[in-house]
Amino acid sequence: MNRIIGGLLLLLLFGCAANLPCDRSDISQTLRERTGHDLNPVLKSDSFRMPKGVALNDGLTADEAVAISLWNNAQFQADLAELGFARADLIEAGLLRNPMLSLLFPLGPKQLEYTLALPIEALWQRPKRVAAAKLDAERVAENLVQHGLDLARKVMIAHADLVLADERQNLGEQNAAMQQEIVNIAAARLQAGDISELEASASRLESLHAQEISVRRTQEAVNARARFTTLLGFGARDTTFTLVSATASELPSRPFAELTTAAFASRPDLRAAELAIEVAGKRLGWERTKIFNLTGVLDANGPGKEGFEMGPGAQIEIPLFNWNNGKTARAHAQIEQAARQYLAVQQRIALEVKEAHTDYLAAQQALALCRLQWVPLAVEAAFRAQKAYDAGEVSYLFVLEINRQLLDARVREAEAAADLQRASARLKHSVGFYQMK
Repeated sequence: MNRIIGGLLLLLLFGCAANLPCDRSDISQTLRERTGHDLNPVLKSDSFRMPKGVALNDGLTADEAVAISLWNNAQFQADLAELGFARADLIEAGLLRNPMLSLLFPLGPKQLEYTLALPIEALWQRPKRVAAAKLDAERVAENLVQHGLDLARKVMIAHADLVLADERQNLGEQNAAMQQEIVNIAAARLQAGDISELEASASRLESLHAQEISVRRTQEAVNARARFTTLLGFGARDTTFTLVSATASELPSRPFAELTTAAFASRPDLRAAELAIEVAGKRLGWERTKIFNLTGVLDANGPGKEGFEMGPGAQIEIPLFNWNNGKTARAHAQIEQAARQYLAVQQRIALEVKEAHTDYLAAQQALALCRLQWVPLAVEAAFRAQKAYDAGEVSYLFVLEINRQLLDARVREAEAAADLQRASARLKHSVGFYQMK
């Protein structure tokens, strides 16, 4: 009997080692497959490192920004620490209750008596605990991959926002300078008696409005750069870099139904919701095993009249009043909740794909309208106005007004390009892959 109990304990302690199913390297590989970039191999919390092949002195692309953020974003690095909690939970699930040793000391004619109690129920409870903990660790890993994809989307959108903010600032300064020229011309005409004070006042009001817009655009650019550098993990570091505008590359033309199917197959948050159902099922099985608790007992007495006495026994919890109904009912409720949550995540993904797909197609059309019609027409009008001014057919004020319209067209073109980049980032995120083929 002693050999049997000893063999069972050795099997539990050494034959059922619980290993974390997904670690940091697995998450890094998955993100590399989906975004083209991996995680920072250095785990120091206070270190900032540039990924290999990324430099700031030649301009920063959106793709390079994603690589930097995956290495250095503070919140994402904090999220990755959840793997440590998952590892701790898995270790805890694999641990056994300590044996209980009871001693009764000899007093008078009573001999020494001691009892060793061993938790035999671990034979059928521990595997279910470990299985649930492993599935939960997988769920945590899938959620961390999703956090990485969320970060990539935020960085790409922030890159587009900063490019647009810088362009708006530049065009706003040009517009303010142009409006000032109009004010100067109006002042000269007022002095010459060609226009009234009312007309001159109107031009000054337009100039002040243009200056106010220029100041606001400058502040927007400063804030956009601060948000962008924070996402990249620069913090308070003094960094100087220019941005490389993302090219308006078209994504593969795929119908909505095909994109939705691809999203259901690849989205980590949907897989995490699916794993949550499995975890709840494993926990239900574990709670059911708690109904029967068996403890092996080894009882021994010190030498008495009959000599040394020792014998095995068992301590069985008889489930008369407590069948672990409460925790079993909770496990049932967790299964139902996880199943409904899975459906909710599925519906949310379908909505995200639909909205992102629609926005992407609309942004494509808007940018094409700006680049193929609006801006070329404004450029042609500015060219003709300058030519007419050189010929003495129109005033310089008319040329400035046409050039102001050209600036408006440039602003709208920049906005449409930013809208397309944002829509592209959201569409890739909604499918679960930034390397779409």
